Amino acid sequence: MISLDLPKERPNDFGKVIDVVREIVEKVRREGDRALLELTERLDGVKLSKIAVKSEELESMASSLPGAAMRAIDVMFDQIWAFQDSIRPPITWGSRRGIKWGVLWRPIERVGIYVPGGAKSYPSTLLMAGVTAKVAGVKEIYVATPPSRSGLNPVIAYSALKVGVKELYTVGGAQAIAALAFGTESVKKVDKIVGPGNVYVQAAKYLVSQYVGIDGIEGPTELVVIADSSANPEEVVLDMRAQAEHGKTSYVVLITTDEGLAKRVADALTNDDFTYYLKVVKDLNEAIELANSIAPEHLSLHVSNPYQALNLVNNSGAVTLGKTPPALIDYSAGPNHILPTNGWARFKGGLTVYEFLKPVMVAVAESPSKEVVESAVEVANLEGFRVHGESVAKRFL
Repeated sequence: MISLDLPKERPNDFGKVIDVVREIVEKVRREGDRALLELTERLDGVKLSKIAVKSEELESMASSLPGAAMRAIDVMFDQIWAFQDSIRPPITWGSRRGIKWGVLWRPIERVGIYVPGGAKSYPSTLLMAGVTAKVAGVKEIYVATPPSRSGLNPVIAYSALKVGVKELYTVGGAQAIAALAFGTESVKKVDKIVGPGNVYVQAAKYLVSQYVGIDGIEGPTELVVIADSSANPEEVVLDMRAQAEHGKTSYVVLITTDEGLAKRVADALTNDDFTYYLKVVKDLNEAIELANSIAPEHLSLHVSNPYQALNLVNNSGAVTLGKTPPALIDYSAGPNHILPTNGWARFKGGLTVYEFLKPVMVAVAESPSKEVVESAVEVANLEGFRVHGESVAKRFL
């Protein structure tokens, strides 16, 4: 199905579920494991005998994974590691007016990763978050993922071992986020929670963000394709259908300057059981201006000069150029597929090592200039903090 009007609101606005999610979060905070077991049985239809899976159990589960799957995970691990390692910030030092200063980048100690699951398994998400945390130097990594009646998928077990997960918890949804935020008898309380998920998961992350760090709001999937007359309609259709695979809450838009392309894409997608949005605009500048206002998770530039267009892009979690499919970022390109949604790309980027690092600022007054010292004393006195000024003046004036 094709809609020629963009919706006024995102289809994945979690404001509609916030009250229900708040009840779940508070229940887990009060009741701990008992709430997790009850909610998992009621919401996921799985009766758990325990919540935590230890590393020894993961090793046993992972041993049944076929060699080809192991090699695929290994390639993804290496590619994500290389990308994140290439942007890891160095410790820097500088000085001015007799003050030596620096920034020390220190890793967060304990991180919780939410990996969507249930009917499907997402080792790619575990790797995207886990490898990135590992590159940053995070010491303790915990994972929560929804249970399955058939048990934990061996590919999740193998991926968890690859990134050095301390414990894995077979709980999902808002209750998993609450457990990681507050801790329970079985679940370790963490310092920061990262990972994508449905509107319930994102609403829970939003609610617990006053107690723990979160990486942002990520999910459900969004894609904006900008295409001109040079675009291949079949590739555009494939990219749009690929992101629609995430479910009916996905938000998939085509903005094009070519009416012929628009018709061919619309004809191909009309009978799909999914609502795609299509907008014809007068030129590339208007297309990018509209995309920037949407601030999508994924932006794909199917245009004749994608690098020139890229210079005009301000708001997007990730951008793919030309024939590069957004799905490659979802897996083994290197950049992260954990990306901001709901317009958060206006002020937030995708998951990088920076999400797991804290800048610790250092200052050393080796031989501060007179003007630095006098300005500190003067402003301290202006603010009424006399002893602040005195502590500076006694040493250097």
